[in-house]
Amino acid sequence: MPLQHPLYDNPDMLWAPDYGLGKSSPRTHGELKATLLDRSSFVAEEMTFASSHKKIIITAESGSFGAKDYRAISFTLAVDIDSGIYLFNPQDHGRGPIQAMSYIECVEMEGRTFYHLNQAAVGTLHLSVIESCYSARLFTLDALDHKGECLEVCGDFKITPPHATFC
Repeated sequence: MPLQHPLYDNPDMLWAPDYGLGKSSPRTHGELKATLLDRSSFVAEEMTFASSHKKIIITAESGSFGAKDYRAISFTLAVDIDSGIYLFNPQDHGRGPIQAMSYIECVEMEGRTFYHLNQAAVGTLHLSVIESCYSARLFTLDALDHKGECLEVCGDFKITPPHATFC
């Protein structure tokens, strides 16, 4: 028996062609705001959410990649993380609920401009997880910058991935 599309009764057609009709493109919605010691405030212009069977990566970006004003804040979390207050410790070597926290910024050293990855030496995350929606009432991230000076980041975020069922 030939397969038939229930709406078109055509055994050769399993899906109707798209002739420019409006498409629904799932998007990640979110916002992240942070204050930084000795730097301008950070407000995300774009956020991304990626997940696998082992981890979740949440990234907030400000500015255009490739430009001097580009900055990013990223969190790598265990896929089974739940609501709670967490302390990040890099000595866990990616085995804790928070696997990594970082801040990227454009810096100039010795006449060269490049992006510098500031990996957290310590951090906290006050996380709320409700139906695949992740929000942090507070996060902190302390790192050493490209000059070896203390870099402190403090903020909050909310992100709704495309697969979220409620938010």
